[in-house]
Amino acid sequence: MEARDVLARTTLFADVLSDRQLQDLAARSKVYDVGKDRVLMTEGDFGSSMFIIVSGKVDVTVAGARHPNREVAMLGPGDIFGEMSLMTGARRAATVTAMEPTRVVEITKVALETVLTHSPELVDRFGAFLAKRRAELDEIADDEHASRILGVRTDEIVGAMRRLFGRG
Repeated sequence: MEARDVLARTTLFADVLSDRQLQDLAARSKVYDVGKDRVLMTEGDFGSSMFIIVSGKVDVTVAGARHPNREVAMLGPGDIFGEMSLMTGARRAATVTAMEPTRVVEITKVALETVLTHSPELVDRFGAFLAKRRAELDEIADDEHASRILGVRTDEIVGAMRRLFGRG
């Protein structure tokens, strides 16, 4: 499956970007396979990319004082992860590990910059998406984890995105 097909089926991008913008973003994205038990990102690290799952599944875990390596989600085809760190500069909020052979589309900051320049509405769409994701993380993370990892308050998300991508 091509990156363009995945992006076209991902509401976050498909509802905002033109066909040309989808093609441009796909050309700058990478599709690759990862083996079972491969860690795709580690909690606390800085991140410069996000991922869309094409096939397979990943386990999302968070560490905390009371619950080391607590599973908070199992993600599969069509799900997105890594977007909070990519879009705001915050550290990774979770560790993500492939639970079976998994195919992903990786979208880097560099790949997204050109698209964001020509599609300011995507910044707003990402802002709403990230605010929702932040609320979900707040619900599952204990207070120690939320303050240590999440870093960016919900009302600061769009501002952090604009600063990181040089748009404000």
